Amino acid sequence: MASAADFSQQNFDYIIIGGGTTGLALASILSTNASVRVGIIEAGLRKDDEMILVPGMVGKAVGNPEYDWNLVTKPQPFAQNRQMSIPRGKVLGGSSALNYMAYCRGSELEHNDWEKLGIKGWSWDTISDAIKSAEAWSPPTRHAKAHHADNVAENHGRYGYVKTAAYSYYYDLVLPFFDTMNKLGVVTNQSEASGDNIGIWTYTASIDPQTNTRSYSTNAYYDRVSNRPNIVVLTGAQASKVIFRQTSSSDLQATAVEFHKGGQTYKVPVRREVIISTGALQTPQLLELSGIGNPDLLRRLNIPVQIDLPGVGENFQDHSRVYIGAELKGSHETTDDLNSETFAQQRLEQYRLSRTGMLSSTLSTLVFIPSSSFIPPDKMRSMLSALDEALKLPQIQNSPWKKWYDVQRSWLENDGIAQLEVILFPFNTHVGCTNEKAKHYTISVFLQHAWSRGHVHATSSSVLDSPEIDSAMLDSPGNIDMMLLLEAVKYAFKVMKTGAFGDLTAEIIEPKPSWSDEQLMDYIRSNVDSGLHPIGTASMLPRSANGVVDNELKVYGTTNLRMADASILPIHLGTHPQATLYGLAHKAAEFIQTNEKAKL
Repeated sequence: MASAADFSQQNFDYIIIGGGTTGLALASILSTNASVRVGIIEAGLRKDDEMILVPGMVGKAVGNPEYDWNLVTKPQPFAQNRQMSIPRGKVLGGSSALNYMAYCRGSELEHNDWEKLGIKGWSWDTISDAIKSAEAWSPPTRHAKAHHADNVAENHGRYGYVKTAAYSYYYDLVLPFFDTMNKLGVVTNQSEASGDNIGIWTYTASIDPQTNTRSYSTNAYYDRVSNRPNIVVLTGAQASKVIFRQTSSSDLQATAVEFHKGGQTYKVPVRREVIISTGALQTPQLLELSGIGNPDLLRRLNIPVQIDLPGVGENFQDHSRVYIGAELKGSHETTDDLNSETFAQQRLEQYRLSRTGMLSSTLSTLVFIPSSSFIPPDKMRSMLSALDEALKLPQIQNSPWKKWYDVQRSWLENDGIAQLEVILFPFNTHVGCTNEKAKHYTISVFLQHAWSRGHVHATSSSVLDSPEIDSAMLDSPGNIDMMLLLEAVKYAFKVMKTGAFGDLTAEIIEPKPSWSDEQLMDYIRSNVDSGLHPIGTASMLPRSANGVVDNELKVYGTTNLRMADASILPIHLGTHPQATLYGLAHKAAEFIQTNEKAKL
């Protein structure tokens, strides 16, 4: 770790802005070439404590400004004017230090459809190989296999960086949940990593199975290379803009990065490339502060226009989430028990001594289903009719994202593409629970392909002012997002009342199955929230389609500025994005290294 003054005096070939999931991985890969020097500017600090490393402590760091950027949306008019928090990791390792550790893929169908958006070279085979390059998978234990863990070795990488395995601890609700989903016609998927993630499955986690601790970009990538003299990390520093010079062509060349630390401003030169990897909520802001974006917005902020790219900060997409709580019959061990200080301390001591028990796991079971699995045919017809009418409107027909709408519409009727994720959480806290011994669970439903499209933009010319984040929650053509969530909640009721899992349910607390559609929609408006997977705000799309980066992640109008984070994803995937973002780091490294070889 360097001081700001020393860092600014060094000569770097590559500067990566953002030492998070993708950025720190990319920097570490680039540093394997001893002839190049790599610098990383990271706003957070290194935090290797139990709140990060212990799986069962997931969520403890959220909201703590030492770990979390604490970013919130502007009030959402379609969701009772509520502001919604979207936690993002403000530590070395970024959100890979805070997430639920799911290391899973999108589907082959989704990735291959990117070509319909005008994107070349990002097929399923390509991204799957990149994800495998990142992964160091270990086969499941006998106990994990009894809980349906993925044991298909050919679908995993064995010799990569991020250690992955199935968890060693499972709640007693898991197998009844599998039984119920099977009764409802949802198949058990033995390997979602195959490119087909439809079904119910036990997820592979980013965990070191030897120590049962989180494997994330800091200990998986950076610690392998941190003793090399050609990689330097500056923590506690925030990049404020990229500085350019005009080349003989019309494109701009990045020559330096300006950053703040300790109340002072520094500038560090770069010889080859700058890579921005600050995530979908902050990458657009940094581009705009550097003069890249919509000229009208830049002029309002008194920022000189360098490159006219109106797609910067647009195309914000997220998974949207609603939860349903229930009380359990009988005796169960759930994370409700951790509300007891004595119990929590006992489990922590168990984990510290043997790396076993409740704290060695987060949750384990995910369900991904297409629309036909949770929406009755007659309801689906009426929903599609309303959507299709809305899609005829001129603002959509003439939109630069028209192809995006066409692809997303086709996915609604494709049984190979998940529209809904259902997660079983072994806890629920609710007002009015008078039974101290009562145990609970929560079913959360997540739209995988919401139609709302928001934005993220700088609010001033200072990086120290948080960007405006508008998720446009529930603001969708034909009200399709609300209709999808309404049917998702009704499907959750069915899950909670069916088979072995239904037999464990004492009472559905809120919302109630007896409520009318209007009451349920009011509940959704009051409770819908971010699924914490923001993407799309610097999309990899043709420039004519409001794209910001090309097929090799290079920002249009520049010779040597690239993006490598979730902001480049052009359309959402039905998955948790962590594995895809590690794969993105490997693809970015490949582009950069190939580019350098071409110059030799």
